[in-house]
Amino acid sequence: MLMNIEAVIFDFDGVIADTMHDNFRAWEKAFAEYDIKINAIDYFLMEGMGRYEIADAFVKKAGLDKNLINGLVQKKEDNYKKENNFIIYKEIPALLNFLQEHNIKIGLVTGASRDRVKHTLGEELKKYFSIIVTSDEVTNCKPHPEPYLKAIEKIKCDPKNTIIIENAKFGIISAKKAGCICYAVQTTLGKEYLTDADRVFESHSQLLNHFNQSIEC
Repeated sequence: MLMNIEAVIFDFDGVIADTMHDNFRAWEKAFAEYDIKINAIDYFLMEGMGRYEIADAFVKKAGLDKNLINGLVQKKEDNYKKENNFIIYKEIPALLNFLQEHNIKIGLVTGASRDRVKHTLGEELKKYFSIIVTSDEVTNCKPHPEPYLKAIEKIKCDPKNTIIIENAKFGIISAKKAGCICYAVQTTLGKEYLTDADRVFESHSQLLNHFNQSIEC
C-alpha cells in the first residue's frame, strides 16, 4: 500500500488541468467591460475560492456595485466556454492509473461549477474519481475546510491518511484545516506562496516520481 494512504484528492484547475490562464483571461475580459483591469497574480492567489467569491473580491477592490456580481460570473463562464485551450497535464492519466492500481481512492474538489467540470473533464478521466465536490455543493469555499471535509465524508477515509494535491494558497489552507496531508505543485505560483504545504513539487513529473518511489514493499 502507498505510504498507508487511503485516498488522494485532487484540486482541478492548475492540478488536473492547465486552465488557470484561460480562467484569468475569461475574468479579465468580463471586467474589461467595466473598464477594470485585473492582475493575474491577484487572481492566482484567490484560486480555490468559488467564482462568486472571486467576483465579489474584485468588485469590492474596484469599488463597483455588488449587484454586478451575478452578471460578471455569467460573463466569465460564457467567455471561458467560448475561448479556452483545455489541456490535461500529461502526467495525470499515469498518476490516476497508478493510484487506482494500488487501490487508493481518488477524489476531486474544485471551486469550479459542476457544469464546467461536467463539460471539460471528459469520461475517460471522470471514471477514476469516486467522488467530486464542486463549489455548487458547499456553503463555504476554500480557504474554509468545508470542501475537503465534505470530500472526506463522501470518500469515507481518515483525513490523516488522505493526501490533497493543490497548487494554490487557499486550497492548501483548506486541506490543512481539514486535517489532511497536502502536497503542492508549482503550476501557477512559486514555492514562496506554497509554504503551508507538507511538500512542494516543481512539476507533475516530480510528483509522479514521488508516488512511484513511495510504494511499501
